[in-house]
Amino acid sequence: MKFNKIITALAFSLTLGSCDFLDTVPQDFVAPENFFKNQDEAFMSLTTVYNRLTRQEVYGNVYPLMVVGTDDLGYYDRNTIPVGIYNNNYSTSDPDVLNLWKYLYDGINNANFLLENIDNVPDMNADVKTLYVGEAKFLRAYCYFLLAQCWGDVPYRTKSQQSAIDVDLAKTPQKEVLENVVAEMEEAERMVGEIDEVPAGRINKSAVRGILARVYLKLAGWPVNGGKPMYEKAAYWAKEVNKDKKHQLNPDYKQIFINLASDEVDTKYRESIWEAEFKGNRQDAHQGSGRIGNTIGISNGDNSLSSEGYSYGFISCTINLWDMYNDIDGDGMVDEGFSEGSVNEREHPDARRDWNIAPYRFAKKATGEYIKLNWGYKGVKNINVDGEDKGVFTATQYVQRNAGKYRREYEVITPRDKNQTPINYPILRYADVLLMIAEAENEVNQGPTKAAYDAINEVRKRSIEGVKEVANMDYATFKQLVKDERARELCFEGTRKYDLIRWGDDYQHNMRAVAANTNDSRWDNGKKFAASYANNATDRYKWLPIPNRELGLNKLLEQNNAWK
Repeated sequence: MKFNKIITALAFSLTLGSCDFLDTVPQDFVAPENFFKNQDEAFMSLTTVYNRLTRQEVYGNVYPLMVVGTDDLGYYDRNTIPVGIYNNNYSTSDPDVLNLWKYLYDGINNANFLLENIDNVPDMNADVKTLYVGEAKFLRAYCYFLLAQCWGDVPYRTKSQQSAIDVDLAKTPQKEVLENVVAEMEEAERMVGEIDEVPAGRINKSAVRGILARVYLKLAGWPVNGGKPMYEKAAYWAKEVNKDKKHQLNPDYKQIFINLASDEVDTKYRESIWEAEFKGNRQDAHQGSGRIGNTIGISNGDNSLSSEGYSYGFISCTINLWDMYNDIDGDGMVDEGFSEGSVNEREHPDARRDWNIAPYRFAKKATGEYIKLNWGYKGVKNINVDGEDKGVFTATQYVQRNAGKYRREYEVITPRDKNQTPINYPILRYADVLLMIAEAENEVNQGPTKAAYDAINEVRKRSIEGVKEVANMDYATFKQLVKDERARELCFEGTRKYDLIRWGDDYQHNMRAVAANTNDSRWDNGKKFAASYANNATDRYKWLPIPNRELGLNKLLEQNNAWK
């Protein structure tokens, strides 16, 4: 995303011009005495913090695909099961685990470096300085949130590393890390700009408030189990996001994700509050690309210059997710009339299903041309890519459908690279905020309030044609509705796995359900390997192991109990 405007609303004087945020990152270490000579260099330092989150080792691929890509809604669709995070089959020497750890701590160190040196910038505009400090503090805290969520107890450092041997630091308990995170985020909230006052891609008050709600929900749930006081804080910050009425749900669900692929900023609805921003595809001189849509995408083997976008289609949907969309009334059961292949199932009233679960794939004709080929429903005639009659579809095709949220055909940069994409990844949307309000209100009051009903009905009515508003539910029924609605709305956006974990017993229970469903008659016999990653989801795999390399360098660091 190009920062092509001047920040004026807060009386800032820094003109960012056409400078690309992702292209301003210094490539080598610079000593502080040779840097921070002016405001532009302070900005460059800030970009190095953002840059670490958009590395392919973090939001560019590893975190969305490997760490949170497989859960009870999506499985890793490869019959040769590799060792890896996505299959709950990895070790303390896994390179992706190491890289995620490394780049999150790099981001923290870069933030520390900026915060220690920004006072040395001569004649720096005071408002700009406040903004940069707020952004750096929030980003540092967010890196710690991801570390604590993934690893539990982790080293907590607020000073930059001064030498190659300055590495020994014991772990801080997860609860204390998360308490530090919310304290720092609350401080940052007072310093950063409003979403309509800062360029797209930069941290804004709405993003800080929404992520604060997310962290407080984590503090409320397992393993900290902070309960009602933390749910109260979550409800407060979630409601603060839209206190000035700057956010709405985009009435067209699919447009949210088309915007992510085509690098469009929605200034009308502002449903997308914070995205991991990627730039170019490495064919256009930009090096800030990711792999969203290439790994989590719709299978396409076409690598030609005219391709709609090569994709491995690594993630496909589970029967669990498919059935959730056939529960329109939200009672947790598949509705009457949604039998396999029925008209109700084919002409589905929930617009989210056929966007999130791809209704087609790209298939190769005998001529070598790739075309879109629709998936069918049970009993519908099956005509293959070359027009040949293959009988009828069966329900076993449902689990062959890829995650469809990130569609490369909407990329505007051509020719498309085989593996590198400019598609942004959603970190926080307003729909998520509404569902956090619904959950927190229900927990605080031990039953849904008007605010809870209003929030969840707003989300449901946007996408489900003719849906009745939910009402008159008890605490447990509404809680299950929130869980299911988060799945239907936010699947493949990286929230589900850690939702299940913070809810307590849900992670292993739901993963066992996936394994059991591979014996369902609707689960393709050729896809039964999915049971392996689900059965592997033991208590150990709620956590990532501390990398062996770090244990060797940091003499005060101990391995997580689950991995000892």
